[in-house]
Amino acid sequence: MEEVLFLIEANQRWIFLLLGLLGLVYFGSILRAYDRYRSAIYGLERERSISRLRRSGGMLALAVTAIVVVFILTTFASPALPASLRPTVMPTVSLLATPISGQGEEGAAFSTATPIDPDGIDGAGCANLSATIISPESGARVKGEVQFKGAANIPGFAFYKLEYNDLKPASTWLAISANNQTVCEQGCDDETGMLGIWDTSLVRPGQYAVQLVVTDTLGNAPFPCQIRLQIVP
Repeated sequence: MEEVLFLIEANQRWIFLLLGLLGLVYFGSILRAYDRYRSAIYGLERERSISRLRRSGGMLALAVTAIVVVFILTTFASPALPASLRPTVMPTVSLLATPISGQGEEGAAFSTATPIDPDGIDGAGCANLSATIISPESGARVKGEVQFKGAANIPGFAFYKLEYNDLKPASTWLAISANNQTVCEQGCDDETGMLGIWDTSLVRPGQYAVQLVVTDTLGNAPFPCQIRLQIVP
């Protein structure tokens, strides 16, 4: 039922246009049938004209009824559905722009074109237990493949993305992973809470920022959880 409502809502302009054209066609048919009825001389001609009037009137009434029903569904019924039921577009690699220089095809990173202030890393967002990075901890020294664990299960969850930044001037956030499945709904342990894996051998050693952004179906996102990491050779 929800799928039908969303389909009608997405195509309501075309539906109204089609029903409006049908209404005009049958309204014109009613006028022509009425003219024939008035000009009819014989009883048989009058009966045929009356039959056409009834048929065209019935179809016009159906078209008007359909317009009213679609209006009610798109104005009252569809907006009343919970946001969590609405379909969500899953972020894909193609949405994450192009690889940065110095990285191979297998380890390509992708820019989200969002500049960062190197001094603006703020871990306050990590206090939100529904959108947080649990490990590694901020300030940790890491190398090789780093597993990020945490939670991404805000109300009305749509998707999350894990990103890093090299903290250099004019740098942008680059994607580590993204998913439209919630993470760590029942509590985090060694087998749950996996947000993504970052192969740090593909970047130069140094200070990096990592953030978790979790978005709901309305496009809203709580303050991101940001941490600093020291990548060592």
